[in-house]
Formats: sequence, structure tokens, C-alpha cells
Amino acid sequence: MTTTAAGVQLTDPRELLEVYDADGQPTGRAMPRGTVHLEGHWHLAFFCWVARPTARGIEILLQHRAARKDVWPLRFDGSAAGHIRFGESLEEAAREVREELGIQVELADMIPLGRHRQQHDHPNGLIDREYHALHLLTPGPPDADYAPDPHEVAGIAWIDADDLLGLVEGARSRATARYRAVDAPPASFVERALTPSDLVPYEDGYHRRLITAIRQHVPTN
Repeated sequence: MTTTAAGVQLTDPRELLEVYDADGQPTGRAMPRGTVHLEGHWHLAFFCWVARPTARGIEILLQHRAARKDVWPLRFDGSAAGHIRFGESLEEAAREVREELGIQVELADMIPLGRHRQQHDHPNGLIDREYHALHLLTPGPPDADYAPDPHEVAGIAWIDADDLLGLVEGARSRATARYRAVDAPPASFVERALTPSDLVPYEDGYHRRLITAIRQHVPTN
């Protein structure tokens, strides 16, 4: 973690990212991550959502972001995500899932779900303009196989897909997830109430489109 002269904390500010244009096309220009976020350049991130069938329908794995994160600390977001480094392929970028969740998977194990364009202007001065390369891992490994990195992840939580939609679309003020802190034993999931303010926000309709796409690949009764 580095702090700029303006007091903004940055994670890995020297990591080189490729600058993209507003239409999502790579420019071939490399720029340090810190500059990309401070100046608001478009860039590419790898996202993996883990989902599996249940007796009720589908549940989705959320990552509880670590307190050290420079954006959205201690909020719940996609199962695993991270920036794609300059010159890195999608196959190489799939390392994010292994690094953050501690599970052994490759890009070939995932289903591509297209791209999402997202901009966040953060109170700490960072301007995050990202294209998300979305992927699905289903059903994923058993719960005991997850070994999240405590530097990146505070915990993981399984939540019913309809409950997640209820939270983000305003139909529910609370929903119960099954939560495991990063330092807890592998199988020790406990109930935890989530509210809309616990989640990383996205534009209206994002989660519905995402879950609609996920449902096409997760068989349910």
C-alpha cells in the first residue's frame, strides 16, 4: 500500500496496466496502476463469479474485500477479481481466482459471460473506469477447498441469487448469507445478515443481467 501526496492510498501503484479507449479497445499503452486510477484511464479487469445449484435455486459466492483495499474496503463483490496486467492474456489473468480464493482453476474451467463497462468515482479521489471480462465458475470446488488470501480477502459468503437481486434492486433491506471469515476453519460457515450498503454498488440492472446469464449455465430443479 502506498500513499500519494494527496493522501490517497493505492494498492500496487507501480503495477503496469494497459490503457483502453472509451470503446473498450486496447491502445497498446502501458501505464502504472496508480496513474491509471488517479487520472481515470479505462482499463481491463478479470472477474469470476462462482455459482452453484441448491434446493432453492442458485447461490452465488461473494468475496468480502479486505480492509486494506484502496476502493470498497470491507464491501462484498464478485467471487474474485483483479486487474489484467499489461501484456497479460486472459489465461494468465485467471491467476486472480487462484490467488484470491486459493482454489486451483484455469481459464478453461470457466465460462465467458462477456464484458461489462463500469465507472466509479471514489471519495478518496480515485477514478475507476473499467471494462470487466466476466467469467463463471460452476459449480466450483467444495467449501473446504477455499483458502482465501488474507491480504486480499476478509471472508467469503454464499447468498441465494434471488436474495442478492432483492438487495440490489431495493426489494429487500436485509438478506441472510452463509459467511466464513478468512481466518476461520474451512467448513465453519455462519449466518450473516447483509444489507444493500454492504455490497459494492453497480449500475441499475447489472446484477439482473449477470444472474440471467448465470442461470443459463447452472442447472436447477
